[in-house]
Amino acid sequence: MMPFINEHEFCITGQAFMYLLNKHIQFLRYIIPHIKIFARMAPKQKERVINELKGLGYITLMCGDGTNDVGALKHADVGVALLSHPYDASKAGEKRRKKEGNKANSSSEHSCQSISNSHTNSGSSLSNIKKPLVQHSARRTDAPAGARQIRHNPVSSATAKRLEQMMKDLKDEEKIQVVRLGDASIAAPFTSKYTSIQSICHVIKQGRCTLVTTLQMFKILALNALVLAYSQSVLYLDGIKFSDTQATVQGLLLAACFLFISRSKPLKTLARQRPTPNIFNAYTLLTVSLQFAIHFGCLIYVVREAQATVSREKVDLEAEFKPNLLNSAVYLMALALQVATFAVNYRGHPFMESLLENKPMLYSLLFSGSAVFTLASGMSPELAEKFELVELPAGYRKALLSCIATDLLACFVIDRILCFLLGDMRSV
Repeated sequence: MMPFINEHEFCITGQAFMYLLNKHIQFLRYIIPHIKIFARMAPKQKERVINELKGLGYITLMCGDGTNDVGALKHADVGVALLSHPYDASKAGEKRRKKEGNKANSSSEHSCQSISNSHTNSGSSLSNIKKPLVQHSARRTDAPAGARQIRHNPVSSATAKRLEQMMKDLKDEEKIQVVRLGDASIAAPFTSKYTSIQSICHVIKQGRCTLVTTLQMFKILALNALVLAYSQSVLYLDGIKFSDTQATVQGLLLAACFLFISRSKPLKTLARQRPTPNIFNAYTLLTVSLQFAIHFGCLIYVVREAQATVSREKVDLEAEFKPNLLNSAVYLMALALQVATFAVNYRGHPFMESLLENKPMLYSLLFSGSAVFTLASGMSPELAEKFELVELPAGYRKALLSCIATDLLACFVIDRILCFLLGDMRSV
């Protein structure tokens, strides 16, 4: 049976569908996923087709443009309404080109008329020079005729017609294009202003991009919360906290990353594979756990090295904030880990723009990463002093930078391997 189904495309009418529904329901449910065309279907039959497919576990999308599609649009998981009388951009462009042609013709006619009038005036002036007596004698008789010529001049009537046509065109342009919604728009969450079903591809691409963005935001928020929680707890045990200046700088550097990571646009081509449907899957849980394990190990290493470099001192909780090596090291490491989390967990292709294509996100990451590197490497002591950070010893500075680079590389490799083994890249 399966070879026969795979070699042929099936079409079913409304009457045949009702017959199979009443007499051979099991056979209908077996064959309905392979039917390509549903012809001559009544509104209730369309609803039943959608419900049967949903009952088999399929995600359904229905598009329609009339009242008979309202029921199916309501029952489908995704509904797209198509307008019966959409705005035709080609006709508007043709009308605009015709108007420009009329303007060009009218301007050429006006220039030709001006040239002819100038020749006529020059000829009349010459005749006036040669025959002054004739002009003087015929002045009274020519005046009424000239007045009648001006009154009945065909050029003036043509100019009036052109002005009237121009006013009419201006009124047409000022009219607001009103999109007339169809009956299907009442039941469908999405409405396309074109009759083509190409809008379905746009809905799928936008939906996949939104899903991927939501999933990556969950991962980023989880990792950043864990890193910040450990950093604050370590400092609290020694009676230290982040200063107001440090917290403000951290918020400003990460705010741009949070803003631009959600502004990614979908690709123009529809990908073959599907994104992971929810956050509770093996790939997401494992990548978050393993990435935090790497972050946790790096933080422990930085804290122990700082405690070994400088002995602990008793801190007065009531005194004014004073930075020390542990505070500066943990702050720089936590900030670097949060920036690395954005860079590693940004999904990109094949569902959305890559990091190189999303320029605002790329620039924000480069700026934040450069700021962390500048502060950690000691390239600008004045800037570190403004951010209330102490100068790190040379040996400890190298260890901190090496730890940041190792963490970034290890998290990137682990995330890509898990995505290839357990994520959406399996279906490629």
